[in-house]
Amino acid sequence: MIRKERLVSTFLDLVKISSPSWKEEEVFRYIEKAADGLGLECRRAKCGPSHNLVVRMAGDTSRKPLMFGAHADTVTPCDNVKPVMRGNRITSDGTTILGGDDKAAIAAFIEAMRVIREHNIQTPPIEWVFTCAEEIGLRGMKGMDFSMLKSKRAFIFDCSGPIGTVIARAPSQIIMHVDITGRAAHAGIEPEKGVSAIDIAAEIIMKLPRGRLDKETTSNVGMISGGRATNIVAEKASFDMEARSLDGKKLKTLEKKMIAIIKDTAKKRGGKAQVNSTLEYSSFNIPAKDPLIRVIDSACESIGAKMTVSSSGGGSDTNVLNAKGIRAINLSIGMSNVHSTREYIQISDLCKGCDLVVAIAAVG
Repeated sequence: MIRKERLVSTFLDLVKISSPSWKEEEVFRYIEKAADGLGLECRRAKCGPSHNLVVRMAGDTSRKPLMFGAHADTVTPCDNVKPVMRGNRITSDGTTILGGDDKAAIAAFIEAMRVIREHNIQTPPIEWVFTCAEEIGLRGMKGMDFSMLKSKRAFIFDCSGPIGTVIARAPSQIIMHVDITGRAAHAGIEPEKGVSAIDIAAEIIMKLPRGRLDKETTSNVGMISGGRATNIVAEKASFDMEARSLDGKKLKTLEKKMIAIIKDTAKKRGGKAQVNSTLEYSSFNIPAKDPLIRVIDSACESIGAKMTVSSSGGGSDTNVLNAKGIRAINLSIGMSNVHSTREYIQISDLCKGCDLVVAIAAVG
């Protein structure tokens, strides 16, 4: 029922719009114009320097409302995107990202709204939720005004893989900022009087568990800085790291272990360490027999797609929704090589992803 040319045209329009985190205004206006043309209610909710957008579609009130979600921001470089169509594939020209993450989902949602209206498809009441600043820590969904939402179940389209891929399990993540204090001294005249914060940081990092720790858990030191000049034993150094695990209890144990390593090592070397650890988002695990899975399975069967249930090492708006008591699951929209200038999407996957949105709306 979808119109392929219209869907592709919408997608091409969207990816040409520059929309780094917090600067999604033009994308939201595009969505609002499409929704207004269908007579749908649009509501904005302030979030940081941007906002989130909720589009409401009336439906059968005897059925429980449902939510579809996508984010409006992209990673950079996203200025002056020039999409290139080669047969069944859409890419950028290689100098920017394409922006299929997550504009493929936005395009699919807009086309699904049109198809539902044009063919009078019977659905529950639907809330189409578009968030800002997802790419910089799920900031949009974390800042969402949840009093606006009636749905207690949500289908977020924000992952890669064949259409029908379902992320039913995703990790908790902590972010740690570590400040090391040593003692300054002249590096050429009396270095023995100094305590190098850089040396302490280096020793700590070498002791910390890093990389893939087990099949559920990872850890990474991503940034480090310190010192003022080559002729000064560095008094200050800092580094930033993260850890993730599908098992929240396991992550908490790892966090305690890492903090102990950091503080004990600094103390033994004659320095001090201050650790600021923040839980960025919590894990979720949707069981195989959950009604959400059954809806997706039925919808996939109706469009000839195979449902594949998997887990992910990444976070999404789905993590925030589950923590807020809204049962949510993440689905593929067919994007590939995201967050790189090699990003692409197959037109057939874009179309099939839209088919799945329409099918979920009908089945749900």
